[in-house]
Amino acid sequence: MNRVWQSLFLLFMLLISTALFAEGAADAAQKLRAQLIDLNTLDTAFIQTVYATEGDLLQQTSGQLQAARPGQVRWETAPPMEQLIVSDGTTLWLFDPDLEQVTVRSFSNDLSRTPAVLFIGDLAALEQTYQVSVEHGQLSVFTLIPLTDDNLYEKLTLSFAGKKPTGMKLWDGLGQRTEIEFSNTELNCQLSPELFTFIPPEGVDILRDD
Repeated sequence: MNRVWQSLFLLFMLLISTALFAEGAADAAQKLRAQLIDLNTLDTAFIQTVYATEGDLLQQTSGQLQAARPGQVRWETAPPMEQLIVSDGTTLWLFDPDLEQVTVRSFSNDLSRTPAVLFIGDLAALEQTYQVSVEHGQLSVFTLIPLTDDNLYEKLTLSFAGKKPTGMKLWDGLGQRTEIEFSNTELNCQLSPELFTFIPPEGVDILRDD
């Protein structure tokens, strides 16, 4: 999977968490789970901005995210950079209309290979994977630093207003920073199951990445 899809895959998964509210590293996992324990669905608009190491703007996109536990996601960016990620909890589809290409892969629950899985699955390995801390102010901002070198990102932060996610930031190994802002966010709203299924359009190339 290329870096663009790796980034999108991690970003949408970070939003469908079963996560927490922590004061220190020792009890971070327990409190992070408690933060969103009652969150079952999420529907939010987003603006995603990517910055170079020097801080120059590289890319900005907007779109809509719908998510439901366990592992169901629809992440759709608007034109002129249309892309669609859909997961039903078993299969993941990555659709690029410009390339007329669909990549199909299994939905992975491997925390070491895809760290964001901790937000939609079993958090038992949280303490062994991340060092978690939090800063309280107008927003609660959680910082997660990987404890191993096999992570896609060197650091990521999640911000919340109460129990509502407001945004996230991710720093990759090349020094690039991705920021996502959420707006018009609805929690525990009713979402159609059809949002989390995908039938490739006729004529597109289908690639399997297993």
